[in-house]
Amino acid sequence: MPRAPETNDLRKVHAVQRHSDVSNVTKIDTTIGWYSPVRIPIPTVILASAILLCGGSCSTKKPSFRSECPSLDAGDYYFPKGVLDPSRPKVDEIIRDWYSKYLKAMMEPSLSCGARKGGFAYRFLWLRSFHHPIAVRVENDGSAVTVNAVELDGTGGSRPGGVVKRTQRILSRAEQNQFLAQLNQVGVGEMQREAGRFGEDGAQWVLEGTENDQYQVVQRWSPGPGAYRDLCDLLLNLAGLRIPVTEFY
Repeated sequence: MPRAPETNDLRKVHAVQRHSDVSNVTKIDTTIGWYSPVRIPIPTVILASAILLCGGSCSTKKPSFRSECPSLDAGDYYFPKGVLDPSRPKVDEIIRDWYSKYLKAMMEPSLSCGARKGGFAYRFLWLRSFHHPIAVRVENDGSAVTVNAVELDGTGGSRPGGVVKRTQRILSRAEQNQFLAQLNQVGVGEMQREAGRFGEDGAQWVLEGTENDQYQVVQRWSPGPGAYRDLCDLLLNLAGLRIPVTEFY
C-alpha cells in the first residue's frame, strides 16, 4: 500500500474542480472518533455530491436485478439510474460516474445486470482519498464460493490508475459461514442506501449485493465501529489484504 503524499499542502494532492450543479454546499468535518486524524480532502465535485446524496430522501426500495446489461460505456452499466440518489438525477449521475470509472479500471463485472444462475455476489468498493482503490467480491456460482480482490495504483479521490494486484481463491466452508453470518447481521437489504454522514475527510465504503434476483447497494462515508464496518473488514481479510491502521479510514 502507498504512503500518504509527503507534502504539507494537502490541497495540491488532488485537482479540485467544482461542478456547477453541486456548488455552494456546506462542508461537514468528520475528523473525530475512531479513525486517523489525518486530514484527507477529496475533490470538491465528489464532496458536494456526497453531501447532497441523501438529503433526507434516502430510499430502501430494492431495485430489481436487470437480466440484460447496457453497454460497458453506458452510464448505468454498473449502477441503475436513480439507485444512488432517486430524487436528484444529476447527483445520481455524478456518483455513478465516480464509482463506475474505478470498477471499469478494475475490469470488474456488473452486479446489477447480466446472466446469473442462482447463487449470490457481493462486492465492497473502497475509495480512500490518499490510498489505493480496492474492490473485494465474494461470489457463489453454484459450485464454489470465491473471493476476488483487485487493487489499483491510483487514489480514491482523483484517478483510478492501473491494476497492481489481483487475487482469487476459494473460500473454505468455515469462511463461507463466517461471511454469511456477518452478512445476515448487517441486514444489507434493509439498510438505507446512505446514512447521511459526510465529511471533507475519509473514504467512501460501497457495498453491493445481488441475491434472489434482487440488487442492493449501500454507501457509507468512513463508517464508525459496527456491523457494516466489520463486514467490509472481513472481506478485506478474506482476500488476504492486511491494511495498516493509518490507512484504514
